[in-house]
Amino acid sequence: MMESIAQSLQEQAALSLRRSESRSSLASIGSATSQEVARINSDSNTTVEQPRSRTGNSPADLHGMWYPTVRRTLVCLSRLYRCVDRPIFQGLSQEALTMCIQSVASAAQAISNKKSPTDGELFQIKHLLILREQIAPFQVDFTIKEMSLDFSKVKTAAFGLLHKRKRLFSLGTNNALLEFLLEGTPTVREQLVDSRKEVDKQLKASCEAFIQHTTKTLAGPLLTFLDRGQVFVSMQTEVAGNVTLAQQPFAHADVIGKIVQETQRLIKNQLPIIQRSMQLYLANRETEFILFRPIKNNVVASFVQLQQLLAGGGYTSDDLLLAGCPSPEQVTVLLSSASLLGTNQVSNTTTTVVEEELHT
Repeated sequence: MMESIAQSLQEQAALSLRRSESRSSLASIGSATSQEVARINSDSNTTVEQPRSRTGNSPADLHGMWYPTVRRTLVCLSRLYRCVDRPIFQGLSQEALTMCIQSVASAAQAISNKKSPTDGELFQIKHLLILREQIAPFQVDFTIKEMSLDFSKVKTAAFGLLHKRKRLFSLGTNNALLEFLLEGTPTVREQLVDSRKEVDKQLKASCEAFIQHTTKTLAGPLLTFLDRGQVFVSMQTEVAGNVTLAQQPFAHADVIGKIVQETQRLIKNQLPIIQRSMQLYLANRETEFILFRPIKNNVVASFVQLQQLLAGGGYTSDDLLLAGCPSPEQVTVLLSSASLLGTNQVSNTTTTVVEEELHT
């Protein structure tokens, strides 16, 4: 749907008289929900500063296509902010944000199952960023204190009562029933729940899952070989054997060469697709760069680890040439060239206006 909207924006931009007029009119649309939050907050006597959106102006934002539970949660909190006392708002906001986070996680899982893990993870990252940005203007503490009963002592005291059945009705301090009543009383536990920190926690987990999954997508064959090679090296260290890694059938130089070529092919083919999805969902160059940087570092580090294995694996100079392991600089160039290819492909399917917004 977002691709279709991007295509329609391209057609509209082609019919506009001037790019500047089209850009100014498009930039003024904004997300309906974001405007709702800003408008309600600006009605207060105390000025609430509205942060500049870091999620960008993607087609989903421009057409108010936030996930319904996210949109409803933010609008509901914006309207309640002026209507109820602060302690009541803190309790309601904590409960609403908790349920909203669970709803986004459930939708992300459904998207991952139906489409791809990349779509599900980027969907979750996108909407958690929206939540974190849009709750920032509320000048309240999203931390509340929850009270709960701890029944762990009751279980321990009950087992003790069973073992002391003979002293149930004894007199004095040795009465087992009296000990059960004194030792088995539930204790009250206080727990601070911070909705802002919960959003950040879920966002961090989603980003880590996306980084790990994308790294595996780009360098899966190489990572599998590295795991197997490390297991062999550790076993050889323990038994102090004379068999080298180069003598193993799974680690022959020609086999490694095929693995390196397959990994390079995956980088060239998959990286443009992944970055196109990042641009479609996130629509913010800074956020995309921050998210892609650890992926790039992981891929480069995997080739460095391969070089280290080859250096200590008993390979000859001819074997190293046959394996064809690129240097870290060559891998960096490969990643950069694949990224440029992905950018060129995206520019053919998005509007000039949206492209300029992404670059800014």
